[in-house]
Formats: sequence, structure tokens, C-alpha cells
Amino acid sequence: MEDEYSKADLHIHSKYSGVMKYMGLKFPDSVEEPKNIMKYAKKKGLDVIAITDHNTIRGGLETKKLEKEFGIDVVVGSEIITKDGEILGLYLNEEIPKGLSAEETIEKIHEQGGLAVAPHPYSPICKAIGDKIFKLNLDGVEVFNAYHRDGIVNNIALKKVMENYHKKPVAFIGNSDGHLAKMVGNGYTKFEGTSKDELYNAIVKRKTSFGGAPTPLSDIILWSYNVVYVSEKTLIKSMIFKSDLNIKLYKKLLAMFGGLVYIATPLPIISGIIGNFYLKRKAKSKLKEVNI
Repeated sequence: MEDEYSKADLHIHSKYSGVMKYMGLKFPDSVEEPKNIMKYAKKKGLDVIAITDHNTIRGGLETKKLEKEFGIDVVVGSEIITKDGEILGLYLNEEIPKGLSAEETIEKIHEQGGLAVAPHPYSPICKAIGDKIFKLNLDGVEVFNAYHRDGIVNNIALKKVMENYHKKPVAFIGNSDGHLAKMVGNGYTKFEGTSKDELYNAIVKRKTSFGGAPTPLSDIILWSYNVVYVSEKTLIKSMIFKSDLNIKLYKKLLAMFGGLVYIATPLPIISGIIGNFYLKRKAKSKLKEVNI
């Protein structure tokens, strides 16, 4: 029965997640405050969450301060870029440098007593590990990532993990990959118990399952709008208060104009629909590539 299990979302990004590059431009990867993330985690009935910002544990450490206020266990984590693809480090207490091999990264995670999970292993848009998941000392594999709406790459991951389970048993992990607080809990890991310690043991013993539904396109559109809106406010403040963003004036003006056009027109909706179509095509090409 569903209510016999607790739920954990172990792949969430906060405002500490750094920047992303899109079409040559830089934007914050997420603009969410830890408190807002916890509010939605509470609303979605989650028992445990992990903040896994890119190459830093700062978001996890900040969110952990809110555990008692919201009654939700927080796992400190990071989504670490390796030479081979991204790895989720969970239950961390020290930073792990990016750019190491996947093997070195996993070793450093385990040295801290942490757990290593491969996120979106067959993603066509993220730095993914791919079939190398079966050669690494991983504790779990993300077989459901709610942010990947296509329904293809998650199925590839699940099918591959199930086919190789007798040779390489790993915990089945489901997550939201939430970049917006509203996305938190769209994907989740099911486990027996209620605490992060019980979740740790469930992952180690390979006694987890997953659930959730793909993130609605409207949430992704809202995320892009929020990212540009917050970036726009930061630019305007820098102009008014003459703070130094290390950006030349003409570039600030161009960025500010572009941001105003984006948030004041239907562009977020149009770009969201086009982006969704593009990602589905990429996912279909990935299906041909893995030949299953």
C-alpha cells in the first residue's frame, strides 16, 4: 500500500546552484529560497529531501537549518560534474571538487560516508553517465526524473537497470530534479521508515522504489520566467545602485532590454513549447542510439 511508505525527493536545486548557459547566455540555474523549497516539500507530504546544487553543498547546509521548523529531514548533497557525467553525492559534509573522474568522485563521496547516485543516466540534454553506470560503484540510479517529461529516457534507464540488476544491483531512485519549488515532489523515492537515516539504510540495502509524474510544462515555463525575472531585477538594481556585476554597461542594457521583452510577451510560453518539442526529438534520437 502507498501509505506504508515514506517519500523522499533527493534531487532539488536552490538559488545556490550556480549558472547555466543557454544559447550563449548565462542564467541562474535556480532562484529558489530554501524556505520556499521546504514549504512545498511539506505541502507535497515529503519526509526527506536533499538539496543537490551544482558542485556545492551550500544549499543543503542552509536548508538543513530549517529542519525543525518544517519537520522534514534534509540531506546535504551536491550534483557534481565529473569527466564522465554528473553524479549525485548524498549525505555529504564536505565539498567535492568538480572535474574528477566518476570513479574518483564516487570514492570521495564514500570516504565521507555518503551515497553516490547517477542522475538521469541517459539524458540527451544533461551531462549523463550512460552505460558506465554498470561499471561504477554506485549506490543508486535515478530511474525516474520528473523534469525529463518525454517518458523515453526514464524508460531507458529503468529497462537497462532491470536488465543488469543481477550483475549490478543498485537502489531504484525517483526524483523531481526540481529547479522551482513548485516542482518539488513531482518525482520521489519510496522507502520504509520516516527519517533520513532509515532512507540511507534503505538505499544501501537496495530496498527503495519510486513514484511520481512528469513535471507539467507550465511549471517549466514558470521556472524560465522566474529565472529571467529575478535576473532582470538584479540588473536593474545594479544600474540604480551602481553595484559591479563585472558586466559592461552596454551589455547590461542589452540584457535588460532582452529580459523585459521576454517577461512582457508570450515568449516564455512559446520558448517552452518549442523547447518541449526539441527535447522530445532528442529523446527519440537517444532511443535509437541505445538500441532498445
